[in-house]
Amino acid sequence: MNAGILNSKQQGSGHVLIILHGLFGSLDNWQSMARKLSEYFTVITLDLRNHGKSFHHPEMNYRVMADDLLEFIQTHQIPDCHLIGHSMGGKVILELIKREWQTQHKAMVLDISPKAYPNVHNEILHAMIQLPLNELNNRQELDQALSAFIKEFEIRQFILKNVDRNERGRFSWKLNLEALNRCYPEISKAIEIDHPIQNEICFVRGSRSPYILETDLEILKNTFIHSRFITIENAGHWIHVDQPDLLFQSIVDYFQ
Repeated sequence: MNAGILNSKQQGSGHVLIILHGLFGSLDNWQSMARKLSEYFTVITLDLRNHGKSFHHPEMNYRVMADDLLEFIQTHQIPDCHLIGHSMGGKVILELIKREWQTQHKAMVLDISPKAYPNVHNEILHAMIQLPLNELNNRQELDQALSAFIKEFEIRQFILKNVDRNERGRFSWKLNLEALNRCYPEISKAIEIDHPIQNEICFVRGSRSPYILETDLEILKNTFIHSRFITIENAGHWIHVDQPDLLFQSIVDYFQ
């Protein structure tokens, strides 16, 4: 039994579509997209463990995160659902699907493959650890302090969505930074798949993102027998931010 059921938000009606965010994200990052998709689906956005309003736990790897997702599905008695996962959330879906979960479920994995991605976020983790939250008084000071480590404004704003006021009125992290930092080597690992996957899976990559390379495509095709591939032009790793309309249409076309 896991430490708790994942925090979630549900909207819309129709076939259930569950959306998982990436590392340092939360379900809040997906609310604009979820509102639009709710015209076609029952959309459930989740906070993964150690993120958003979900429970904090010292253990974090793809096995336990997939267990969390499966427990959520079983507890809420969702007999059939489609899955979307961005980055780390995509690897959670791949971990779940590689088990004996060969069903009619369709999945869309956004800008990630099963392979290992070592040291991609070390600089961001270092910046977050160094940020003196207790000494800062407003969000302008937060951004200025973080800019010493992270030059890109968009990344700083994304990271600072994880900061909130605690009961003493001081800034604190909503996510479990200690666990994320300690378990980051586990999060960077590959999803080991030793058998063909029968589920329908659509891999979506940003044309400006290095996460899914041309050399990865043949391996993915051989592993995921019924895979489909979409490249969103003029998008980086955060496809839902860079090209939300193109991604929205790709989601509707694929799952409808």
